Amino acid sequence: MTKQQLEQFKKWFYGYVAGFYSDDELVNDNIKLKEDHTRRMSGDTLLIAEGLGLNQQQKLIAETITLFHDVGRFEQFRKYRTYNDVGTENHSLLGLKVLAENKILDCLDKREKEIVETAIRFHGEKELPDGLDEEIELFAKLIRDVDKLDIYYVMLSRLDDFRKDPEKAMATLGFLKTDEYSKNIVQTITKNRTIDYGDIKSLNDMILVLLGWVIDINFTPTLKEIKKRKLFEQLISFLPDNEDIRKLAEHIYKQLDEKILKN
Repeated sequence: MTKQQLEQFKKWFYGYVAGFYSDDELVNDNIKLKEDHTRRMSGDTLLIAEGLGLNQQQKLIAETITLFHDVGRFEQFRKYRTYNDVGTENHSLLGLKVLAENKILDCLDKREKEIVETAIRFHGEKELPDGLDEEIELFAKLIRDVDKLDIYYVMLSRLDDFRKDPEKAMATLGFLKTDEYSKNIVQTITKNRTIDYGDIKSLNDMILVLLGWVIDINFTPTLKEIKKRKLFEQLISFLPDNEDIRKLAEHIYKQLDEKILKN
């Protein structure tokens, strides 16, 4: 893969996204949300890739995966006016369909295309499947880490908006904001188990899920960025101040520190 190919991919992607803007403020807000998400992730991809010691060729592949990982989101929002995969379509598969219909990845060699498509396919799944080869698993884990890192930022930057404007919460997340939270999600996190996204019923549940992602962060550079940016502390500050949440916070901080030391 070459730098020129990556530049062509960028040119197509941002031109494609531009076609989704309209005179609808809600649509524009959500299209920009995902466009900006991709732009920021490009920087974090290189940051984490550098921390992992990836070579230039690997960085080009990683950037390509990042660029296209959410390409299905734009069609998803146009059709359903939500980014919630539950009850709509799997945005990863929708993105692969968009790329195939436009023959975007056909210029890559067979192996590069396989890596890019597989990483995109599984980036939003609850867990990666068993049996991925070592090289594909590296890129699949990388996009999942960088995606989570920026989703933390997105949520923190918009939590106040979501609380003030339930329509935005419904459109972007697929559920209304409430001040409640699900105790079963708290229990699942403290047992270090992954959470079924179908269990999310409120904005607080979504915040809990983001905290529970600590067990699914793969690389030390990502964990260190989470700690450096104080992302967990900021998320926890939006939750109710009670014994449940204080115990959960203690557990999350311990998990983060232990994973950094272990890796």
